[in-house]
Amino acid sequence: MIALLGSITLIAVVVRLTERLAVSPWEPAIAMEAARLNAGLPLYEAGHATHMYGPLLTVLLAEIFRVTGLNLLAGRIGFSIFAFALAFLLSAILCRGSSRKYWFVAFALFLGVNLRTNLIFLSAQPDCVAALFAVGGLCLWTERRDSLLRSACAIGLFVCAVLFKQTSAAFTLIPIVYVLIWKRGLQNLFTSLIPAMSILVTLGTIRFIWPQVFHAMVTVPGSIEVNYGHVPLISGYLLATFPIFLIALLAKRFSRDVTDERERWIWAAMTVLVPASIWTTCKSGGGYSSLLVGYLAMTALFVVKLDSILEWMAALRGWRSFLAASGLALAILFSFLVQIDRDLALLFLRCGDEKYETAVDFARRTPDRVISPQDPTIAYRGAGYFGRSLFFELDAHAVNGNWPSELPESMQREVAEAKYVVQVRSYVPTPMFEQALVKDNFYPMDFVALRGSGYTLWTRRPE
Repeated sequence: MIALLGSITLIAVVVRLTERLAVSPWEPAIAMEAARLNAGLPLYEAGHATHMYGPLLTVLLAEIFRVTGLNLLAGRIGFSIFAFALAFLLSAILCRGSSRKYWFVAFALFLGVNLRTNLIFLSAQPDCVAALFAVGGLCLWTERRDSLLRSACAIGLFVCAVLFKQTSAAFTLIPIVYVLIWKRGLQNLFTSLIPAMSILVTLGTIRFIWPQVFHAMVTVPGSIEVNYGHVPLISGYLLATFPIFLIALLAKRFSRDVTDERERWIWAAMTVLVPASIWTTCKSGGGYSSLLVGYLAMTALFVVKLDSILEWMAALRGWRSFLAASGLALAILFSFLVQIDRDLALLFLRCGDEKYETAVDFARRTPDRVISPQDPTIAYRGAGYFGRSLFFELDAHAVNGNWPSELPESMQREVAEAKYVVQVRSYVPTPMFEQALVKDNFYPMDFVALRGSGYTLWTRRPE
């Protein structure tokens, strides 16, 4: 069962980490922000829309590109290393003192979370990097033992996590919940407030010194609509399709084991991270990847209760033992493979196709302005042009929490200055873009080399 889960994970790793084309419309846009940074161009300025993640995402990706050049696959591999490190760290923390067998099982289970979160472990998004820093900070905080150095390092890791992805701030609430549930006392409570206060101070400093950064990472994401009506549906889905969590709850209910320090922190983490994950998933445009930290917390509870579950199963005899073992195996496989059809679709999904180089070559050979807002790397590789990202512009100019029905003015100006536009078909519809092209007197060319591909070349009609 664990071997099957590991094999599926390995197949996903091989397929995704050998794909050179973009696997999402946002991947090339984020990559171009790193290219801008390496070129010395400003990222946070009026008139330029960047991504809604923290600024350290761009910094880390830019460092990777300093070594490899603009390479989407290299960025994906680099971020996947952090994702595997996250699974390794969680396994090492929770299986401390246990046999290698338990560590291997825990590692496979944490990697299995990738199959429930839109293959987030194998993308160039900052979710796993932020979770790794946040878990590291939380680990240091729990083990600080009045050490100022450990406390300072923990706060530094928390801040780094938030500067990768803002929702990682939820991790700083875990010490507060831990104290309220397990320790209490005013002194303990005031101490537990330090990580959360450090994040508030950091964000306040950013707002004062770099208001454009604050606008991109706080104001813009804060304008996204939250569909609170989806909360019951997402909550029910989360619990109903993750039975190993329910098994862990039953093991806790009927076990006579004393709740140790690891388990106490896990309960505090679940109290914070599961609701936070559901909330972020319910935001407009949210997806299963937003459930990452919630799944990690619930899997952690199952891992620490696995020993008592196996001991109970070992005490059974005959057909009861067989049924219990089969039920546990099915629960584990169902928990991680219930979305396998979606995972397979995502695994082989690409934004673009083998005609990518043809589109780049056209941009390289034509003397006129060529833009490619849906994949800015085409115009950059072909003509060295740092164009706008359609998706970032739409995010930055949301109306009532949703994308506008018309192109933002900044994007309209870029279209107006272009002679050719490379349109890239993807699974994210952008009807306002095609409508704006037609309105601005563009029409699709019959470019022989791009026939039947995911790319369409538009040109302006003669005056």
